[in-house]
Amino acid sequence: MNQYSINNNFFKAKFLTYGAILQELWVKNSNNNFVNIVKGFKKKEDYLGDTWSRGAIMGRYAGRLENPILIEGKKIKIENKNGVLLHSGISGWNKKNWKVINYNKNQSISFEYKCKDGSSGFPGNITVKIKYALIENELQISYLAKTDKPTHINLTNHSYFNLNGNNPINSSFLKINSDYYLELKNNLVPSGKIINVTGTKFDYRNFKPIGENRIDDYYVLNKSKEAAASIFNPNSKIKMEVYTNQPGIVIFTPLSFEGICFETQKFSNSPNISHFPETLLKPGERYEHKTKFRFSLIA
Repeated sequence: MNQYSINNNFFKAKFLTYGAILQELWVKNSNNNFVNIVKGFKKKEDYLGDTWSRGAIMGRYAGRLENPILIEGKKIKIENKNGVLLHSGISGWNKKNWKVINYNKNQSISFEYKCKDGSSGFPGNITVKIKYALIENELQISYLAKTDKPTHINLTNHSYFNLNGNNPINSSFLKINSDYYLELKNNLVPSGKIINVTGTKFDYRNFKPIGENRIDDYYVLNKSKEAAASIFNPNSKIKMEVYTNQPGIVIFTPLSFEGICFETQKFSNSPNISHFPETLLKPGERYEHKTKFRFSLIA
């Protein structure tokens, strides 16, 4: 497991080859002091036993899938626990060592991983490349994947952010550009129903404090040029906006520590729900996913 650093005038960032992890992200607060706003570990070795996948790339299928899955009309048995596969289980890319294929300490770092056919039960040898880039006041993440057999792909980054340092996230204000969320069954897998947020606790269309509310839900993003989600903290004065070409986002605030995850991705359980956006990738096609986190200071 190796560590790499990149920086520009606005950021300082650290990455690990294990899980292609974003270990630290330092931005300037209102006092012009750098503060790390990503929750992680100081010791690299602590990531080996991390059950929360802090900062890691999730694949080959992020989110939850019910066993079996459908691929071109055929039922494929996949690894599962009580009928559900979460974040690709023991074969998840968050637990793999990635190869650094490009490194510019002043701007970007790129990782590559080759996943073998049959991993977690999925067909297809996958070659995936992830690029992290610091462009002015943005952290940009680019995902690219190819396969040699039809298979399902859904990738995301699992960083937990806290714009208020080690303090509770309760005072942070959250906005989600979404009119609809996915109904979840008891096993936390989407049922297929898409529900309007109006009049529910899921309505974050206008900024409101996170407070004691804890979230682990999938939001269907409105198609607009606005940020998919935004968060700011009145103490640090830091604001973060999330932009993506993905159809939705999982917002997750764990009970175990103070952080919030913005998992831009396609829908969970899409292979088994025909009206969800397609996640099937075929030979000759390219999976392309772009997400950027834009930072600024509020008055």
